[in-house]
Amino acid sequence: MVDSRSYKSKLLKEVKSLSEERVKELADFAAYLREREEWEATAEVLGSKEMVRQIRRSRKDWAEGGKRHFVSLAELKAKLNV
Repeated sequence: MVDSRSYKSKLLKEVKSLSEERVKELADFAAYLREREEWEATAEVLGSKEMVRQIRRSRKDWAEGGKRHFVSLAELKAKLNV
């Protein structure tokens, strides 16, 4: 398995040697990559028939007042100890 910390460290070192204009370009590119990753994750979820079915069922339950089936963010964090 590749250690991403070494790549991040190398990247930070390289960034320090760049001009301000190149740093701005790199920041824009990094934002593009992050957004692309998010879109790919969304596409993966939407490509799963089971996941889409679960999302639809959850939305229906919520709309019909079935809120007791859901947990709050605080409850979830407490369960996960975060």
